[in-house]
Amino acid sequence: MRLPNSPHEGHADDATRATSTLREGGYASLPRIVPLPPSDEAPRAWQKALQALSERADEAVSLSIDLPFCAAHCLCCDRAVLAAQPREVIDDYVDGLIAETAAVAARAGADHDLLQLHVGGGSASELEEDQLARLVTAVRDTWRLPADAEMSIDCDPRRIGWMSLQLMRSLGFSRIRLGVLDLDDRVQQAIGRRHSQALIDDVCQLARDSGMETIELQLMVGLPYQHADGWRRTLRRLVAMAPDRLTLARYQHRPWLAPGQHAIDADTLPDETECLELMRISADLLREAGYRWIGADHFVLESDELATAQEQGRLRFTPIAYTGMPPSALIGHGVGAHSCIDGDGFGNAATLGGWRGALREGRSPVERLQRCTPTEARRQAALQQLMCRQELPRALAEDGLELGYAALARHAPRGLVQVEADRIVVTDAGRLQLAALCAELGPPPQEQVL
Repeated sequence: MRLPNSPHEGHADDATRATSTLREGGYASLPRIVPLPPSDEAPRAWQKALQALSERADEAVSLSIDLPFCAAHCLCCDRAVLAAQPREVIDDYVDGLIAETAAVAARAGADHDLLQLHVGGGSASELEEDQLARLVTAVRDTWRLPADAEMSIDCDPRRIGWMSLQLMRSLGFSRIRLGVLDLDDRVQQAIGRRHSQALIDDVCQLARDSGMETIELQLMVGLPYQHADGWRRTLRRLVAMAPDRLTLARYQHRPWLAPGQHAIDADTLPDETECLELMRISADLLREAGYRWIGADHFVLESDELATAQEQGRLRFTPIAYTGMPPSALIGHGVGAHSCIDGDGFGNAATLGGWRGALREGRSPVERLQRCTPTEARRQAALQQLMCRQELPRALAEDGLELGYAALARHAPRGLVQVEADRIVVTDAGRLQLAALCAELGPPPQEQVL
């Protein structure tokens, strides 16, 4: 897992664009997954990692399947999605995913239980019902998928209905994440994404009726024409729908990275102070409505298992989502997918041609590698503490992270942290700027030159 770094300015290639966002419907969220550096060693290291995993057959793993498809490319999105693709393109992609999971399982051993299975990235609602069923059936035929596995799926609420929700539930998905962003008509028009409040309400009800156990709505702060009064209206409307979880992504205006953002008038964007105010409003209103604040941008009902995991000290952040599940190796499939085994990070080819071509030739599509040094392992542990408990014990900052600890402490006069004898604690004000605080711990050496 590669946790946050400050956004890099400058030009970026397709590899950066394809891997620059967490799996949140293609929108930037905290923390961001940065691109791993290309490495000739990556394919060999990947095979060795899978071999090591095969020798631990009783060890569970998590699987994340990346889909680069969306109905349309929203102007605020910085992901290299493929919009409105014909059936044959998606069919071929599903063929590639099936080939990839078969090849990985053959090397890693198919006796591993799957703790988590996530499909999205993109939107799974771009797959037709038979395509999704074929993909999940292949995963079930390849891996052991127990009844209590966390199975989640990202969908566009404009592209799903009763039949598709019933299919998802029958395949085992119990968690659905729906991209909403904002309900204000003017904001939606500015980003090229239109849907009504009634549509979102209907989809939430259909999801409940289909048996979905967790409904998560994804919002975005920092969009054009957003202001305090309109944002409060959006939040109150969504709270009335009683979703189990809400997440707040942060819009990053970087048209050099995502050309579609040139269509957004930068003068209509809220500034940094206004964005922090929108986040503060969100935290206050959602906590008053009975949601618990998780990390910087997740809000869950007090009855949610994530709230329990946080109380019990089991909460972890993964590239899939927050979870209370035990740590496990992460295997990613698809274009630009990330994997993490024994601390080492691996990245698939970031272009559709490169990824699919490797699979057709019987080669691994893994092209990128980030070795986990002892210092990097400590950094990841420290980031987990900040992300999940909003604190950093001094003991975790020894042996290489002392400068980062000191940098965090310098935010105390601004009220972002409190410095105690044996730890630094992030305040509510600091949680609104948790990305910047995490970045104080510094990126791995290879990330500094991206």
